[in-house]
Amino acid sequence: MKNYTLKSIVVVFLGYILAPSYQTNVAIVGAGIGGSSVAYYLSELYGDKLDLTVFDSGPVGGRLATTHIAGREYETGGSIIHPANRLMVEHLERCGFKKSKSHEDGPFSMISNGQIVFQASDGFFDKIKSVIRYGLFSLLKLDYFVGNLLENFATIYPKLEAGESFESVAALLDGMSPISKHGDSSHEMLQLTKISTKKKLQELSISEILIDELGMVAAKVNYGQFPDTLHGFVGSVSLAGIQGGLWNVEGGNYKIPKCLLAKSGATFLPASVNSIEYTNGKSNVTYHLLDNPNDPINNEFDIVIIATPLTIDKTILKLRINGEDQSFPGSFQRTLAYIVHGELNSDFGDDPNDNLFFIDKDDVVASVSMLTPVNYDPATDHELPHVFKLFARQELSKEELGKYFSKIEELQLIDWLAYPNYSTFAELASFKLGENLFYVNNIEWAASAMEMSSLAARNIANLVGQSILDNTEKVSNKKPSSQDNNTEL
Repeated sequence: MKNYTLKSIVVVFLGYILAPSYQTNVAIVGAGIGGSSVAYYLSELYGDKLDLTVFDSGPVGGRLATTHIAGREYETGGSIIHPANRLMVEHLERCGFKKSKSHEDGPFSMISNGQIVFQASDGFFDKIKSVIRYGLFSLLKLDYFVGNLLENFATIYPKLEAGESFESVAALLDGMSPISKHGDSSHEMLQLTKISTKKKLQELSISEILIDELGMVAAKVNYGQFPDTLHGFVGSVSLAGIQGGLWNVEGGNYKIPKCLLAKSGATFLPASVNSIEYTNGKSNVTYHLLDNPNDPINNEFDIVIIATPLTIDKTILKLRINGEDQSFPGSFQRTLAYIVHGELNSDFGDDPNDNLFFIDKDDVVASVSMLTPVNYDPATDHELPHVFKLFARQELSKEELGKYFSKIEELQLIDWLAYPNYSTFAELASFKLGENLFYVNNIEWAASAMEMSSLAARNIANLVGQSILDNTEKVSNKKPSSQDNNTEL
């Protein structure tokens, strides 16, 4: 009787040492924090098993961006990071960068109908004022609610580090939900997406004035929306900022994606991806290089990861899966950031460092804050130019801007679709669009934040690993043919 087992082992061994090694070709569409993070994690986890190509038609960093005004550089895109954001802290450390205190973590004034209704800083007497205005029990309940959310959120990190993966956003939220007394997921984090922030805070018996003021500030400043239009999970993320300690990256937050992309060893192509045609596990990507827009290029990839929003208002990319055109529900919130080098109107006080929050729902302006340069050095920067960022949800005339500034020396307008419009929220969909096709930005419908994109990137890196393992098992489990069995050694 012939020993086919020994023969198979020898054939496989010889094939392994003689055949050229095969790298899985991976395309990543988008070089923002999500795309650069997934490139880094894939490189760290799987090394030279993967050949990574990253496409983006804009600068590396995406919505993490800066501008130059008054001779200095300032954040204009995603600007604040919470101290509990473990993945962003790890990114900072692996890149060797330093933290800079966020300009939004300081004294503030809340304004309604043109009048300052409340002011606070970190002082003891201001804390007493907060207790008198909002009630001790409401403040304690809010603090407990936010603290509990952050504790639950943190439970997802060791699961991802251990290689666990989640196919959908809903499953990921369940993965960070506490376990019930029966040993099942409580679905607590997922349930927050099914109720408005306002309704959730009301259920916690938090005072209406706190919801209408502090809740409005968190929702309006961070997402340009309101407690009754944000679902409870994203509203909770916005409220986490009340705990303080917010930071950004010295030199600009965009440095993180640039660093991660460089560390990944991926090939970066400055290109616009026109279409992705996915059929039976393979994807054809059609794109054109920015310096040659009339010469489309088509390449096949084993795995494609889309790290850019696919709503109709955010992309021209066409996606077809097994012959069917794909559409993605929802839209993004228009946000206008006016970057002003000038002087604040004296009606708002004499401290330019005061953050002004406009809490009326019908006020199109959300906030006015003085900015700190991304390369601020307290040892040498004794006098800084007065540069402010005014957030609004629609365009303002010169006369309207004059209500806020007594003098404008220089003005820039950043008009962008910054984050999802959560009133168009449909569902928490899957990260996995096909067998080897993944979508990072579905995470934004849970909450749009740098940490959330990094979290989705790590999860997708784990999903890709499982996909590679599955494909390897399919090859190794393939039965030898009769021709193989008849081969004599």
